[in-house]
Amino acid sequence: MDWIGRKGTAMRSRHLILIIAMTITALAGCGGGVQTPIIAPTSQLTPTPAVAPTADPSQPLSTPETAPLFAHMPCAKGVDLTGQIVSFYHMADGSDPESIPVQSLKAGYDDAAAYFNAHGGLCGATLAQVIPEFAQGQYNPQVEYSRLAALNPKPLVIALYNSSDAELLRDQLAKDQIVALGAVGSVLGLYGANGQTPGWIFATNPSYPDQLGAFCRYISQHPQQYPNPVIGYLTWVVTLTLKAYTPESIAYCASLDVKVLDTPAYFNPETTVINDRIQNLIDAGANILYTDSLGTGPALIAKTAVGMGLQNAVTLAGTNWALDTVVGLLGQTTPGANGLPATNGLLGSLPLRAWAERDQPGIQLIAEQADLHQRPLAERDNLYILGWTNTDLFIEVYIQTGNRVGFDHISGAEIKRTLESIVYSPLGGIETIDYHGGTRRALDTDRIGQLAYLGRDGKTPAGPNNQPLLVFEGGQHLMVPMLVPLTDFQPAPDLRPGSADVPSLLAPTPTNSPNATASPSGRLVVTGTLAFVSYRDGNLEIYVTNADGSGLKRLTNNPAADDAPAWSPDGQKITFRTDRDGNLEIYVMNADGSGQINLTNNPAADEQPAWSPDGTQIAFSSDRDGNHEIYVMNTDGSHVTRLTHNPAFDELPSWSPDGKQIAFVTDRDGNGEIYVMQADGTHPRRLTNNSTDDAFPHWSPDGKKILFWSARDGNAEVYVMNGDGSGQTNLTNNPADDGPTGWSPDGKYIGFGSNRAGSGQAYVMNADGSNQTLLIADSTYSGEVVWRP
Repeated sequence: MDWIGRKGTAMRSRHLILIIAMTITALAGCGGGVQTPIIAPTSQLTPTPAVAPTADPSQPLSTPETAPLFAHMPCAKGVDLTGQIVSFYHMADGSDPESIPVQSLKAGYDDAAAYFNAHGGLCGATLAQVIPEFAQGQYNPQVEYSRLAALNPKPLVIALYNSSDAELLRDQLAKDQIVALGAVGSVLGLYGANGQTPGWIFATNPSYPDQLGAFCRYISQHPQQYPNPVIGYLTWVVTLTLKAYTPESIAYCASLDVKVLDTPAYFNPETTVINDRIQNLIDAGANILYTDSLGTGPALIAKTAVGMGLQNAVTLAGTNWALDTVVGLLGQTTPGANGLPATNGLLGSLPLRAWAERDQPGIQLIAEQADLHQRPLAERDNLYILGWTNTDLFIEVYIQTGNRVGFDHISGAEIKRTLESIVYSPLGGIETIDYHGGTRRALDTDRIGQLAYLGRDGKTPAGPNNQPLLVFEGGQHLMVPMLVPLTDFQPAPDLRPGSADVPSLLAPTPTNSPNATASPSGRLVVTGTLAFVSYRDGNLEIYVTNADGSGLKRLTNNPAADDAPAWSPDGQKITFRTDRDGNLEIYVMNADGSGQINLTNNPAADEQPAWSPDGTQIAFSSDRDGNHEIYVMNTDGSHVTRLTHNPAFDELPSWSPDGKQIAFVTDRDGNGEIYVMQADGTHPRRLTNNSTDDAFPHWSPDGKKILFWSARDGNAEVYVMNGDGSGQTNLTNNPADDGPTGWSPDGKYIGFGSNRAGSGQAYVMNADGSNQTLLIADSTYSGEVVWRP
């Protein structure tokens, strides 16, 4: 079975499969525990007035002026730049109410400069933030850039905040050798027309296509909350290029069974009525509205959805611009049916630590400084935090560059060289800066978060038992927006054109033999024919290959996702799972891919087929009776019989070789555990008993062992136990995430998937866990390598 995970396995919507499905994403970072998505209350909520705490500016900070909380690299011995001024230049249009909220951005930069200058500056030099002010409609990015590039001395770094500016200035920055740093998400601006040429612009967030891909991955991992997801892309009119909506992001989402509608919808920032755009997307099947607009854009979408009675029918989501507290403030003009604003529950990317994460030292410092400077609620948004992190990064890069080449020889080219190699966590981990040795120009770490509103307990989101907190500010009572992380930091998919995570439109010949020579090196030689799943052709399909890499053949060829192959005992047929009929069904085909037939033909979700050893029956799981249970049927789909009868989730059946028992997974004890029952469903008996989840059982060919997956050691590992549950042993013992795919027919080898090489790959090892060897080198591999009997 597929341990790596994709939408469709019912139990993946539970806690157990949530963890399994996340293993292949190689979770990165440990800050900010995973939160439970906020459920909108059903009853009306009455906000509770309260006074927003503010610090007394007459009182000194808790941190002595001579001891900054976060120290940068020490300046080279003897370096003292006291009396000098180092300028950090910014290009942002503060006159446009629909553009970047420059006031909060400027507040963050000013407060950060004041703090760091009070703690030594840049080796004694004073940091100056240069943010020009423009009259309404007077900002012209080309004119402003030309003015800055003509300065003497020429700027080393210019901060950008608009992807259109990045696209406009990309070639000019390279020509002038000026580095641009900032919140840019356009692939064209970062990598050029071919998507593979890194320039002089370094984004401090994941690119917009990468963010959409990360969102699709999250949705696919929560099928119970987001069944049959269809995304309608709705955003402001884009003048140069599309942002998140690219062929690569659409194909990646499709590979996860998340459909993105072919036709996006646009509206002008000045537009106040978008009912027709939303209705068109709903009519086309959208149940998720995704935007990369900011400020008033997401707020208008939320307001319109509520006005159309769609609050409980659609999910609202967007890029990091959409998931901001400023959107939460703007959304308060429209209450939902539950009394909370229309924007409550909006999902999106959260690459920065948020204000609510007060256990993070950097956020503590920022909040303290915001209180000290009496910053209003409207300025306490992501841009204020960005001002701090970018300032911290600028100082660190400047010092590292000066120490390397001498402070009199710092140039844009040397700043670029530093950025291409730096790995740095501003303010103790508010974000992670890593451009991967210069190969990338956007950060790859991302989280999925949710917009909520602070409850009167002052700590957690408002809900049925936690009334919203109100603060009085600017002559009105306001709810306090908060951003709640739903996942930990993890790598977002790399969705530049031609990158490894982009589903391929061609089926490449394997570049490496899946087997190696036997021998002193410890690498294994395996033989036989293998079935496996890959999205190399743009979506999940089933392939077969000889163990030496020859004879690669695609068996399925359908726009839907086909996976979970299982060989019949005689090796003449393969059952598999597909959603080509609009829901999950179990199909069977001949070993050459011909004769594909639907066996289940049921509106429920039918999946996880497993052949009986005598080849007369197929066990499977289905929710046709209201929740997932184990069933058996004849190999022609007739005589379906239910084996389990429990309100818990029962699934992932595996027959013992003698056909007398079936191992399966259930959460009837509160978490995923492995049970075994008689083949007629009687006498269920628990084999594992662990506080974490155990799943994906596979009987060994001799019936003495059961292979399984467990997270009991803190990450996904491959375990084995005796048939009675004794002798449970970790076979992989690797900091990466590993999951079993099955035994070789002779029982000598165990196949498993792992992300130890950075992406999902197929591996093989001896039955005792030794000689772990790469089997199929394919970055589009999606699990389920199974030997033909």
